[in-house]
Amino acid sequence: MTQELLFDVTEGVALITLNRPEAHNTLTSGLIAGLGAAYQECDQNDAVRVVVVTGAGKSFCAGADMSGGGTTFDSEAVAMEVDSCPLSMQAWDVRKPVIAACNGHAVGAGLGMAMQTDMRVFADEGKYGFLQVRRGVVTDFAMEYVLPRVIGMERALELLMRGQRLTGQEAVEWGLAGRSVQADQVLDTAMDIARDIAVNSAPLAMAFHKRLLWRGMDMSLSDFAGLESRALNLSMTRPDAIEGGMAYFERRAPDWQGSVSSEWPDWMAEAGDD
Repeated sequence: MTQELLFDVTEGVALITLNRPEAHNTLTSGLIAGLGAAYQECDQNDAVRVVVVTGAGKSFCAGADMSGGGTTFDSEAVAMEVDSCPLSMQAWDVRKPVIAACNGHAVGAGLGMAMQTDMRVFADEGKYGFLQVRRGVVTDFAMEYVLPRVIGMERALELLMRGQRLTGQEAVEWGLAGRSVQADQVLDTAMDIARDIAVNSAPLAMAFHKRLLWRGMDMSLSDFAGLESRALNLSMTRPDAIEGGMAYFERRAPDWQGSVSSEWPDWMAEAGDD
């Protein structure tokens, strides 16, 4: 990984840190490339069971790097080839839970990046919003797709069209995050959640749950039920189905053996790709 992004794996939890604190972790091409590569590593590495993304310093991510001033969105500068989902792998495609520990402000593309994750912890002191409409451009990171599914159409419209900023607690009330705590408690809170999942939740079953939840939103009920049934029946044939019950009755932590990288079925990989 680059100096703009730090990567560490400890006891099943990968910690990805956006490391441009002097620039409020604004997104550069290097940071975008590094985050995509980190997501790919987390997806393929069975030593990683949960992913936490946070920011160095007082901000999570203040959006795109605007150091170019008025030329940032100049047609010649971007050559009209901007990809609204610039990461080589999106958070929702990582077959592990991804938690955004938003330790401070997350605005524009920074909040979009966080909203692609599965769970979010915000800071009471932080500000959260999509300001692009006030800069004359459209949002990115597929927010017009994601937000209505997370917070509902009316609130998605208001959030994107007004471009207002919410506090951490307001963002929770709007459904943007599951919880908001003091800024100095954000990472610890996210890591506590991640460690609990890493120890107590079966990796392959978690991966199935995530794929069913994200891809199932656009499937018919009959197609979804068929896919869920296949996932259920496959999970019941794996050793972890026995281990989970034994660990419960023996009052101990489970010793999971399931491998997402080697046991992922082709039919699940193709789910929702039509």
